[in-house]
Amino acid sequence: MKFILTIFLILLSLSSCTDISFNSKKWKSWDIRESETNLRWDMANDLIENYNLKGKTQSEIIDLLGKPESNVQNPSDDYYYDLGPCRRGIDFGSLNIVFKNGRVIKIEKNCN
Repeated sequence: MKFILTIFLILLSLSSCTDISFNSKKWKSWDIRESETNLRWDMANDLIENYNLKGKTQSEIIDLLGKPESNVQNPSDDYYYDLGPCRRGIDFGSLNIVFKNGRVIKIEKNCN
């Protein structure tokens, strides 16, 4: 019985992994009202881990992710992208990109 329970728990944990590969075109065309509400949330880890965002310019970030949802008033503003539901509770996520001297210095994935 313990063996079956262990197998079940392993399969459950593997099936709960929701990270998917980042796709710039899908990211930019994402709409929270569509069926893929978790698309950006699920892509964010791959984006952060595999796309070397640190050091990129603001225009490179916009080319990759599109215009940020935040109302950018001047070039020193940080960028915020909506990620949709966090997959836990009722919280929504955001991707915060912090710039210094026009280049990315920090990327944060938040669930608030």
